[in-house]
Amino acid sequence: MQRTSPQLWHHGAAQLAHLIATREVSTSEVIDAHIQRIEAVNPHINAIVETRFDEAREVAKKFDNESSPPDQPLRGVPLSIKECFHVAGAKATLGMTTPPEIPTTDGTSVARLREAGGIVLGITNVPQLMVIHETRNPVYGTTSNPWDLARGVGGSSGGEAAILAAGGTALGLGSDLGGSIRLPCHFCGVSGLKPTSRRLIRSGARPNLRGLSWLEYQPGPMARNVADLRLAMEVLLRGESPRGWDYAEDPPVRLPSRAMDVTQLRVGLMEDDGFFPVCPAVRRALREGAEGLRAQGATIIPLGPPPTLDMLKSYFGIASADGGRDFRRMLKGSKLDSEVARLVRLAALPRWLRPLIAALALKPFGKHKMAQLFQASGPRSADSLWQVTWQASQQVHQVFQQWDEAKVDVVLCPTHATPAPLEGCAVDLLPAASHSLITNLLGVPCGNVAATTVRQDEESDRTGNDASEKLAAQVERGSHGLPVGVQVAGRFWQEDVVLDVMEALESHYRTLPGYPDIQQLPTTIPKR
Repeated sequence: MQRTSPQLWHHGAAQLAHLIATREVSTSEVIDAHIQRIEAVNPHINAIVETRFDEAREVAKKFDNESSPPDQPLRGVPLSIKECFHVAGAKATLGMTTPPEIPTTDGTSVARLREAGGIVLGITNVPQLMVIHETRNPVYGTTSNPWDLARGVGGSSGGEAAILAAGGTALGLGSDLGGSIRLPCHFCGVSGLKPTSRRLIRSGARPNLRGLSWLEYQPGPMARNVADLRLAMEVLLRGESPRGWDYAEDPPVRLPSRAMDVTQLRVGLMEDDGFFPVCPAVRRALREGAEGLRAQGATIIPLGPPPTLDMLKSYFGIASADGGRDFRRMLKGSKLDSEVARLVRLAALPRWLRPLIAALALKPFGKHKMAQLFQASGPRSADSLWQVTWQASQQVHQVFQQWDEAKVDVVLCPTHATPAPLEGCAVDLLPAASHSLITNLLGVPCGNVAATTVRQDEESDRTGNDASEKLAAQVERGSHGLPVGVQVAGRFWQEDVVLDVMEALESHYRTLPGYPDIQQLPTTIPKR
């Protein structure tokens, strides 16, 4: 792996580790270059909310002075960590103004990254309680998109995606319960992987939605290069065979050492989920991706839409079954973000009242999609929760049956319907995240791979009358130059196959005009 740019912050994790191992550059040079980059961009994007620069420089100096360094795959690689994860001595606030958790030891995922030689430079911003797709909170404020400071970064791993896109770090640790890795990656032009539910250990982080069991968040890596996601997954899967409350039964512990031959794969192509149409740039990215995979020998199988609306009703029915009670307990005494406060108020409304509210306050204003999701949400009895969980299991079975009948190994589909949203529309644009939410319900491994940027002649072609589609059209206007990605979803425990397809897509997209390469970003990030 040769040096491909005079700027060290242009390089990925594996490249940097190689440059350090071959002594082409020192660890200190790498760390100093990334610290300088953070200092240049973070005042504009507000992605890093707590720095670890002094500690990082000390570790780098120690590494440089070792005459016989150990073989560590991430040795000297600059890392950033989502604020919810336990980093010894760092605050975990979840965006709440009440006293934070300050762990004295690293959580398991962070510890494994550090044991592999990674060096933590900073902690990244999250939405309050990690509950909306916009990274802002009363403690640290709003994170802005490095491609356009007037745009948001999604959530909840928005700070991670923003600092990776801007070149402040080379590898990040995020988490995903409702698109929280993939959506920010899509909006910021980077890549990320949500592993199979319970594949990676979840302890060592400050949780939200405590007690929720059908829908389960997963830690996952984020980076500018798919190869770096694979490298990080190999590190995160190190350690003893997983056991305990945190894991499923007998998952495979390691990724296979041999890459899958893409020519042997059958790839399902799902351009439309039947619920929320995607913008022209995402449609083009999907078709270009399918053409690239076909050219590499894969078989492309068109797929019809899954039962998306029913799956979304199950997702929100399960996620809101406690009526927001745990959120209210956690938020007690904290200043509230306005959108979070709105969600918590809505969550408490009884289900018998919801059809009336939908009829009077949502449908007359064209909010038909939101009305459908709103009526499916809210506090439930144990019996009702069991029923909606059973419905979800039947919907999941229906999707897998479709995959089995088509004999597909992976599915290529949208990550989100639009490019990066404008600030302040996260809740009202929630239906546009349908493509990622349903893969969370499935529990399968899935990732976003950066694909292209919006062309000037393809910003929007929407004709729908639903309020959320009109908002999507507003988001798409003026989106020329913004990045978009595509999603790859696979079979349980087959992260390696998902990563193989993501790498094949990435290699193809990099040959096409408009790929969102970091070298397109200026050294200083101006406001559009």
